[in-house]
Amino acid sequence: MLKVRDWGGGKLVETEVPEWERWVPELRNQFERNQTRLVKSHKIGGRWENLYLDIDLVPSVREPIRFARDLGKELLQVASLVLFDALPEFSNPHPPFWFNFAQSGESTGLHDHSRLSALCGVVYLDCEKQSGNLFFRKDGEKDLQIAPSVGKMVLFEPWMRHGVKINLSERPRLSLAFNLFSFPLPMPPD
Repeated sequence: MLKVRDWGGGKLVETEVPEWERWVPELRNQFERNQTRLVKSHKIGGRWENLYLDIDLVPSVREPIRFARDLGKELLQVASLVLFDALPEFSNPHPPFWFNFAQSGESTGLHDHSRLSALCGVVYLDCEKQSGNLFFRKDGEKDLQIAPSVGKMVLFEPWMRHGVKINLSERPRLSLAFNLFSFPLPMPPD
């Protein structure tokens, strides 16, 4: 499955990451083993929005993120760098990848990543039907919705406003989100 979509003046890619049956269980296990080491950045609507772990604790994130970099260059003509540590000299001390864990009844609000990144992505690690569609919104356009499935990756341009609908399933949804960067790396704001 590979879809390249033109939507709202930009492009999105929807695909399955190769060999997800192997690395998704490894990554879920790494995430679960390190629950006590999670760094939480901010709460929105009563839910911790981003959950961070050091790359040494979740080395399996390398595989889907490197795949995203290569696919972005090939299909979207976006050359980007993969970083697994925080951007140097920025106030955000977190790496540019994070986990989103949404219980039943939880959602992710509308936002974008336009300040720094060259390309953004999400890959689903645990979800089921009705666990909340990824949606994109732009004035004058009908919302684009993408249903999650384990191993699916969605790449998109950082200015695209997006969110996640309410998890209506009885199980939590777990995804890995990330930003890729252009070279030279962005300079910190003054």
